[in-house]
Amino acid sequence: MIISDKIHSNKQELRKIALVKRELFFRFGYLNKNSNIIVSKILSSDIFKNAKNIALYLPIKNEVDISKILNVKEKNFYLPTCTQDGLQFRLFEGFDKLKNGVFDIPVADGDVISPDDLDIVFVPALLANKKCYRLGYGRGFYDKFFRKFPLHNKKIIVIQSAFISDTFVEDNYDVQCDYILSEL
Repeated sequence: MIISDKIHSNKQELRKIALVKRELFFRFGYLNKNSNIIVSKILSSDIFKNAKNIALYLPIKNEVDISKILNVKEKNFYLPTCTQDGLQFRLFEGFDKLKNGVFDIPVADGDVISPDDLDIVFVPALLANKKCYRLGYGRGFYDKFFRKFPLHNKKIIVIQSAFISDTFVEDNYDVQCDYILSEL
């Protein structure tokens, strides 16, 4: 086994552990409490206030829920859609217009935005390290998107502080984000 295989298998184990830990945080009420704190931090931040086109995700598998920011009327929100060509972001036009996409992730059906027109991309993660690299589910959609479209916008990992750790080492496929946003 070469070093990259060791890193990959380590990441697989860390994904399993993170999913179990997230389930516990959900059961004990920490997820909801921390999600509300994070939403408050987003709404009061200058980065958010100065942004017009914002990409975010709808939570799956006990991810931090920042969907309350969709209630802000002066902003345009875009949700990720996984395609054969990679990730794209479509205009959110209301919860009643969502449909089920790949991996049973709710997706918007609005117009696709050019990556250059996004001001912020809020990125979900299973884990993040202190250098602003994230560990996702292993398909690499966000990393491939960020590599294909080097963005001038802000890439912000949204995660509970208990999931920020240096227990994984980023590899050549991982793309560094700009910030980590947690409840602390």
